[in-house]
Amino acid sequence: MIRSNLRSRIVMYLDRSDLDTMVNNWIDDTRLDLALKYNFHYLYTESCANTVAGSATYALPSDFLGHETVWCANKKLARLTAREFDELTETNHDATANPRQLTIEDGSTVTETTNSGPPDYYVHRGMNIELYPTPGEVYVIRIKYYAQPVAFTADADYDYITTFHPEAVIWGSALRGAIYLDDDQKIGKFEGAYGNAIQELTKREQDFKNEDQHHRIKSYKDYDLTTFKRLFKITV
Repeated sequence: MIRSNLRSRIVMYLDRSDLDTMVNNWIDDTRLDLALKYNFHYLYTESCANTVAGSATYALPSDFLGHETVWCANKKLARLTAREFDELTETNHDATANPRQLTIEDGSTVTETTNSGPPDYYVHRGMNIELYPTPGEVYVIRIKYYAQPVAFTADADYDYITTFHPEAVIWGSALRGAIYLDDDQKIGKFEGAYGNAIQELTKREQDFKNEDQHHRIKSYKDYDLTTFKRLFKITV
């Protein structure tokens, strides 16, 4: 459903025809809210950056929404908690001369490495990540993450969310409008409708995921040994 059609439904529910610009904003706010509530595959993307020798801290992409993984070349970096990372990077400890074994929260251990070189670990701090070891030269860092939906700029705009889950966008936007208008009766009505739409969105997305898995090409790993031998007529 395109933005103009969404807006027509929303202003009808609000019984107001003088809020077009605000309704456009509420539509974008609702799309973002839904993206925060569910990890839509179409929003999964990748951003690359070059490290700077001697610099450990790098900004996340401006459209970052969450759930990142960080890679250096073809190596996936291990994400540590702030406490684990701070223990690993203790400033007054010479890791080169005296490396330590540190236990992290999942029970596994990591070996402290030299303080400068290709990064092995990272920590997420606000809108930044911090790498360890500190890069000693230029490396390409790839960040895979869920991005924010791009704001609509025209009435003909649409995206995956408005195509497959228009009711969620409509009710979420109408709820924002009712709150703005301080209409308690409509707030209660739209709040329930939005909650139901989110549940339906989650169910539908799970059905899509199950259907994709059902239609994928099977490999030998999908069969137990007896079935595998029968299907491929192996008699040994």
